[in-house]
Amino acid sequence: MSRLHVIRGSFPLMTIFSRPQCGLCEEAKESIAKAITQLPKFQFLEIDIMKPENHDWFDKYAYDVPVIHFQTAENEGVKKIMHHIHEQDVVDLVQQSLDAAKSSWPK
Repeated sequence: MSRLHVIRGSFPLMTIFSRPQCGLCEEAKESIAKAITQLPKFQFLEIDIMKPENHDWFDKYAYDVPVIHFQTAENEGVKKIMHHIHEQDVVDLVQQSLDAAKSSWPK
């Protein structure tokens, strides 16, 4: 996914859980790449659930990939989407997460 840039620091984190030879996973990554222009900066991490070091994620998501987690920089909990993921799903996920984080800020 060459169009995505990993940014380190106090940015929200988007994680995609995928596996090799997964057509839906490739579609989800394309949806993220398309949605990037509409989103604030965030860190991006891809986890291959088939790797031995990721066996806990395999146990959790073996039949659900792709799964996208989004967590705000304020660490307000993780929101997720899975299976058929389209560009607007990614945008909505990020916006809902950021809105939830803002609503918890002191006034």
